[in-house]
Amino acid sequence: MSQTTPPFNDKALMRIAMAMAFIQFTNALEYMALTPVFAFMADTFSVPVSFSGYVSGMYTLGAVLSGVAAFYWIDRFNQKHFLFKNMALLGILTFLSTLTTQFDLLLALRFCAGLVGGTTMGVGISILINHTPANLRGKMLATVIASFSLVSIAGMPAILFLCTHYGWHTALWLISSLCLLSLPLIIFTLPKDKASSNVKVRLSLNTQTVLFASCTALVQFSPMLIIPILIPLMTQYMGAQPKLLPLLFLSGGIAGYLFTRITGILTSRLSALALATISTLLFIASLLIPLMGYDNTFLFITLFLGASYSRLVSASAIAVRYPENEKRARFSSLQTAIMYLITTLAFFLSSLLLPDQGITAQGLNRLLVICALTASAYPLLVIMLEKELAKRALQHNHLFSG
Repeated sequence: MSQTTPPFNDKALMRIAMAMAFIQFTNALEYMALTPVFAFMADTFSVPVSFSGYVSGMYTLGAVLSGVAAFYWIDRFNQKHFLFKNMALLGILTFLSTLTTQFDLLLALRFCAGLVGGTTMGVGISILINHTPANLRGKMLATVIASFSLVSIAGMPAILFLCTHYGWHTALWLISSLCLLSLPLIIFTLPKDKASSNVKVRLSLNTQTVLFASCTALVQFSPMLIIPILIPLMTQYMGAQPKLLPLLFLSGGIAGYLFTRITGILTSRLSALALATISTLLFIASLLIPLMGYDNTFLFITLFLGASYSRLVSASAIAVRYPENEKRARFSSLQTAIMYLITTLAFFLSSLLLPDQGITAQGLNRLLVICALTASAYPLLVIMLEKELAKRALQHNHLFSG
């Protein structure tokens, strides 16, 4: 199957990538903001703050279900139109959340938002990559992934500022407005779908497909073990003052952004194994800081988030080589669903590995060691994936040479 791409120049590709980065920023902010914002919402819905887990869980459940479903039917739709409708629905659902005080209805709205969010980025990444030459795909992916860092740098502080000074309704109205602002970007920036072929293209749901679709989720499993306890880790065990937390997360977000962009550039200059090894060593080095009793929280957060984003970019650059263009939307939808599923499992496991009476030094060290051990498997995963890609390329060459 041919994987040729339309003749887009670098500026046109960068405009598409920037549009997708804005959509990813909005999509990620909508998902990530609800957990801290719920601390301001709880009184309105007459439930304890601890119920934020139900709100996040309903979104994740919807995202997993829609991602798996999209694997089977996404190719029946015009992808540009599909993305437009998704962002419009996400904006409407977020706005509707400000019009109710019923917790059950809020859960239903978050489930529906998850159904939309679970397919949005899979389709968006598919549109971008299908129009990007192979040598620039790492750079374009890094541009989109960098939007996660921008959520930490600008998005979350802005949302929390609005919640503190103007109420949580205003924060959700801003997110809803960002969703609507993405609609003209989709119309005027993203390329039109090519005419669909009469030949039905199918992507088999086999072991190899699941392995490549799971690549980014498996790489993110290790940092997601630490994310739920990141604040108590830095304040209770590394001595960080609570007033320094905004500055710590800002520095971590900036580091994540820089690491993401640098890794995107290096994907065309270094081997996948070299990038995986370097980023993993940096990630393990970040874990050694609290594990060995050091209290340099700025170095920790910089290395931890920077290396985490670097590993994500390098893993994405490998996974993107697996599907053919015609199958990419299906593959990306499955990839997103697995990411949400693995993230949820990591959050649960993080709690299970810590004692019921709270975070202890012994429990924390055990979690850090498990995190380091699981992270160290990434270079081995890269070797396995590279062998599978080389084997497939050899079979493809034999097929056409014969």
